[in-house]
Amino acid sequence: MNRKEFLKSCGIACVGSSAVITLLQSCTTSNYFAQTSMLNNQLAIKKTEFVNSSNNKITQRKFVLIKSDKYNFPICVYKFPEEQYTALLTECTHNSCEVRPQGDFLICPCHGSEFSNKGVVMNPPAEQNLMSFPIKTDNEYIYIQI
Repeated sequence: MNRKEFLKSCGIACVGSSAVITLLQSCTTSNYFAQTSMLNNQLAIKKTEFVNSSNNKITQRKFVLIKSDKYNFPICVYKFPEEQYTALLTECTHNSCEVRPQGDFLICPCHGSEFSNKGVVMNPPAEQNLMSFPIKTDNEYIYIQI
């Protein structure tokens, strides 16, 4: 193989790998931001926000994210069996990066700290649990005291 063919092959490989990476990133699921309303210093979320209806198939979301003007980071609300919920601020207690929900865990992309879906540190360098919020529920809504 001569130099010209080699450079051409390398260029095609670089362009091809970039296209594959872009395609794979577009296949990842995005996080769902729930609609909220503010009532007496509480964020109210309809319980139906955890229901995902797409392609005539109904599934339950493990978590939803919500935005609050009071915080610079979203709040992640996890749903558990028996109508139990947790609400966690997605600010890492190690270095104030935004942790990202990954199934039943929240992972900090900055230094690798991991937290359970209840906000408990599972993997350092973070040493403190995530900030959590008190929750109340009724038949239709989840209320988060902020």
